[in-house]
Order: sequence, then C-alpha cells, then structure tokens
Amino acid sequence: MPSNTRTSVLTSNSSHSLVGACGSTVPPKGPLGRTHGVQQTTKSRPGSHSVSFSAPCHSYAPSIHVTCTLSSRTTFDVIAPYHAGLSELYKCLPTRQYNSSTRKWSFGLKDYKEFVRQAKTIPGVVLDGLPSAVLKTFKSAFSDDFPQPDVKRPSESILADCLPEDLIRALLPFQREGVSFGLARSGRILLADDMGLGKTVQSLALAAVYRADWPLLIVAPSSVRFAWREQCLHWLGGPLRLGSNNILVVTSGRDLDGINQYTNRAVMVISYDLMTKHVEQLRSCHFGMVIMDESHFLKNSKAARTKAALPLLKAAKRVLLLSGTPAVSRPAELYPQICGIAPNLFSGGFHEFGLRYCAAKECPWGWDYTGCSNMSELQLILEESIMIRRIKADVLNQLPPKRRELIMLDPNVIKAGRLKRHAKAMTTTDLSGDAKRAAMLQYFHETASVKLPALQQYVLDLIEVGQKFLLFAHHTEVMDALSNLLAEKSVDFIRIDGRTNSEQRSVVCEKFQQEENCLVALLSITAAGTGQRNFGLLCVF
Repeated sequence: MPSNTRTSVLTSNSSHSLVGACGSTVPPKGPLGRTHGVQQTTKSRPGSHSVSFSAPCHSYAPSIHVTCTLSSRTTFDVIAPYHAGLSELYKCLPTRQYNSSTRKWSFGLKDYKEFVRQAKTIPGVVLDGLPSAVLKTFKSAFSDDFPQPDVKRPSESILADCLPEDLIRALLPFQREGVSFGLARSGRILLADDMGLGKTVQSLALAAVYRADWPLLIVAPSSVRFAWREQCLHWLGGPLRLGSNNILVVTSGRDLDGINQYTNRAVMVISYDLMTKHVEQLRSCHFGMVIMDESHFLKNSKAARTKAALPLLKAAKRVLLLSGTPAVSRPAELYPQICGIAPNLFSGGFHEFGLRYCAAKECPWGWDYTGCSNMSELQLILEESIMIRRIKADVLNQLPPKRRELIMLDPNVIKAGRLKRHAKAMTTTDLSGDAKRAAMLQYFHETASVKLPALQQYVLDLIEVGQKFLLFAHHTEVMDALSNLLAEKSVDFIRIDGRTNSEQRSVVCEKFQQEENCLVALLSITAAGTGQRNFGLLCVF
C-alpha cells in the first residue's frame, strides 16, 4: 500500500546517499575533464533541469535522462531507464501506478512538484519536465479540487439567455456543447469537428452571443463566400435583424474602396486571397470578431496568407477557427492556428514547440520540424484550452438519417450570358412541341457547362480539406472536366459511370474504401445512383 507520508528516498545510510562515500566536497574528475555526477554546462532542451551533485568517489555516475509527459487531465507518465534511486522515488509518491504493458510509471499531477524536487537530488539525473503549457493549462490539477471537464461549461439555462429561441431549437445536443465550450473560453476557440457536423451553425450561434463585439469578419475559401452570406441570413437574419444590405461579400479590391464609409455593414465575408492582398484595409476596420473557415489554410507560418491573418486574429476580441482537419499531416501545421487563438499558450516559441511535439532534429541545413512526438499530450493541452473536436462516430446517435445543405456557388464565375440565350430560345412561340423539348434539353445541358468553373473551384477547396467524399454528376462533360481537374492536381480518385462494368466497380470501390489517400469517388447519378456498397460516414456532393 502506498504510504501517505512522503519521505526522502535518499538518506545518509543509503547506498544512494547524496554525500560522497569518502566525504569529498570536490568530486574527482572523470574522462575528458568531466566531473563525476556533474552535468557539463551545455544548451539543454527547454523545460529540462540539469542538476549538479557530488557522487561516490569510487564510481562514475552516468547521465540518466528522465522525461515527463502528460497522460491525462490529472496524471503524468515518467519515461526513464531503470535506476535504483528513481525506483525508490516512485515508491514514496502516493499516486503511483505502474502499467505493465507500457512499462511506464504514472503519477497524479498533484505529486509532480514533489517528484521534481526529489528527482533533482539523484546524482546524474537530467530531467525533461512538463512544458510550461501544461503547467499553465492544468494549473489547478496540482491540487485536489481539479474540476471535471464539464464543470467549466455554461448550463443550458445560460445558453437560453444568450441565444435566440429558434437557434437553440435548431442546435443538436453536441452542437450546444460546442457553443458552451466557446462561451467558457471567451469566444476564442478552434472548432475542429468532422466535416458535416455543423461547424457553421455553431460558429454563427457564438457570433449571435457576441453581437456586441461586431463588426464580424468571415474569411473563407473563395467558393463558399456566398454560402456564408446565405447562412448568416438564414440563422441570424430574423433574430438579429440582419439583412442582405448589412452583409458585404468582397469579390474584388474595389469592394473595399472607402470601406470605412460602410457603417451599416455588420458582416464582411472575404476570401483568403483577397484578405492577403488587402490586409491593411481590413485592419483599419477594427473587427471585434473573426471567423476563419477551413483554418488549415493557415498551416504554413511562412505563407503570405498566414502572415496577413495573424494580426487580424490577435487584434480581435473573439476568434473562431473552423477546420475538420486542423493539422493535415504534422503538428507543426497547428502552431500558427494556436498562435492566432492563444498567442501565449506556448510561450517558448515555435522552436520549443517543435522540440516537444514535432520530434525536431538538427540537420546540416537547419532544424527539421516535420515529425511528430508527444501527440497525446498536445491533444490534451488543446482540448483543455482552445479546441473541441467530435467525429461522426462520436455523435452518430444524435445525427438525423440525412442532413441536406444547399451550397451557394460563386455567381461571379458562372457564365450566365450563355444561359440567357438558351432561355430566350425556349420562349420562342413558333417552336413545335419536339423542337421546344429539344431546346429545353439543350438549356439544361448548358446549365451544367456554365456552372463548371464555380464547381471546379469548390471541388478544389474540398480537396484541400483532405477528407474523403463522394461527388455525383450527371453530364459526361462535367464528369470529364472533374476527372481532368483531379488528375491535374494529382488527386487519387475513382470514377464509376456507364462504361464501368460490374467487375471494375468492385475493384474501384474496394480501392476507395481501403486506400486512405484515395480521396474522391466521382460517380454518375444514373450509373451509380443505386446498388452501390455502403461507403460509411462520408459527405456526398
């Protein structure tokens, strides 16, 4: 049974005594002039504690590297080779637990300070402790009254006071939880729910709560700017008396001329590219709230769009970053987004972050931050401080059988002139029945081709998300254009149309399901609309 009394593991009678066996005050020199049991003065990893001792004069005390990592909201693991002094230390901590499968010792965070204090007294120990982000984020965990995750979140009654009744009724339970999470963190969060789980409506609900902090800036991929306008009108139009004249969708730099004169523009929607080009004009608008959709667009800290976005985010009082894939391939891509929400969370800067979570290594050409390490710890820090993430499997019992959403494509890239000519041909009075039917079929065919540029732009934005999806089309011209686009962008995809026989269908369906990098299933509505296998919890377009 663990003792409730913490005693020093090293005493004067112990073979691991802190005082050298011969009582020497100056330890003898070791190889290359190194003092026995004393660490040389070198640049250490951030968070490490290099401790000097005297050691028994008859032996050389090698360095023992001890690493602490956060394993849960209330516990930390110790990773170290076997050492008799460490074993004695483990036994004196009341919260000790040993996991035989991982061969790691685990302790409660409330014992962390004592562990560090005692570990410093063991000769040769180099301690890589918990980073400052853990110490700040889980500060209260070092006492016995650390709250459970939902204690900090506002109750349903508080939500009822903050949100319009119609909007509350429209939110699913997990979406209300997301709004509560944002309220508990003063409206600065990374909403990382899976695609299709309603990040838009959750962010607009939070925008309604923080209406006093507007004007509101929404930065989104170019293809969904007008979809955001429609969503703002749908969810906020009635409750906040928001009309189309209060929402400015920026389509070119000319829309920003004399922007300070648009006093009635409560909401501005702009693409990442236009934001980058006109960031100084945007900064002069003093947006109090910023929503950035598909925030993984900010994954490269050296990119112009990231450099433009960060000042806007840091200046705003409320910041909502939305992304179903916040780190597409490596944790380094998370760092700019974290800085946009909580600049002081990792106060040691990117290099310290990279050493801890990117398995950073020094190469002849510089530092390589493309790896990953301590990912569980990073996830715990983010979930406690700024991030909430749910995948479809987590909330399946709350989802309706199907959820339909109308996507408004960018009307500025649709070639409407061609449609007008065909529409005029259909209204010609001297057309016979067959001729009129032929004109109508030609009109519907043209609707596909004139929408292609807007559709291709939208598909490119979907690809950048990095998640699998099904894409249905009808006209061969459209399917060919989309196939060419995917091939040009080196996107792995499958295609099923009327020319795909049953044997080939089975092969390509298996490929789409089994190969993680196969992102798109391009399917003909008539040839693949029925009889296909279940592709799982995927979005369909």
